[in-house]
Amino acid sequence: MRKFRKYWIAIVSIFILFGIIYFAGRSLKSEALSYFQVPPDTCSITTIGIVGDSWVEDKRLDTIIQRYLADARIEARILSSHQGGAESKQVYQNLFKEHSVPHSSRFVIESRPDYCIVVAGVNDASSRVGPSYYSHHMTLIIKTLLHYGIVPFIVSLPEFGIEEIPENMNMFTGTLWKIRNSISATLNNKGRINSIITYRNKLISDLELDNLLNRVILIDFDLVCDDFCKCQQLYVDRGHLSKCGDTKLCRIIADKLIETINK
Repeated sequence: MRKFRKYWIAIVSIFILFGIIYFAGRSLKSEALSYFQVPPDTCSITTIGIVGDSWVEDKRLDTIIQRYLADARIEARILSSHQGGAESKQVYQNLFKEHSVPHSSRFVIESRPDYCIVVAGVNDASSRVGPSYYSHHMTLIIKTLLHYGIVPFIVSLPEFGIEEIPENMNMFTGTLWKIRNSISATLNNKGRINSIITYRNKLISDLELDNLLNRVILIDFDLVCDDFCKCQQLYVDRGHLSKCGDTKLCRIIADKLIETINK
């Protein structure tokens, strides 16, 4: 019996050790990457970049924003790049990847946009990597854009079904998902499962400390939805907006773009 208990303790200890290594590895922050040379700006019309995760895929925001700008008689060129499932770390690193590397968004910067919309953070919060991790990489994205003379339009970390079990999980995998999230939340967010506000506040605080807050345009996602449970008609699933949700978000972004361009 004692021998069995020792084996059991050893197995559990190994499991815990590998778990700690796994979660610690996932939370490693990227160093600031070296800037690269970009060609001179030769485009005479307003250019807008969009980078982010799956919320940006299939040019789902490009067309709607362009239509609103056209209604305001603003001619604009819009370029977008995304990586489905990407956390803020990957969104940042993609800005520096060579063109031949999958998910590279370097071309967005090389196109010398006047403005760049950044939509990221859902996967950070869903994975519970921690507000410091999210804020660190969002700040690096902002500093990179500013370095190239691009005005950052930052969509605050979107509201989503952070506590909802993903639709493709059964009872067993859903339970494992909850356990993983509880461990991650304990390690990275003082045990809080719903950490959206914490992530947002951390970014605002860090931008203030770096004197960057007045150099970015913040898009308050609460104007789209401030409670997932109360506006599920704006979502196609727990983590993505529906067409109606995209339209509402784009209206808010476009209004801020129009206001900024016409100043």
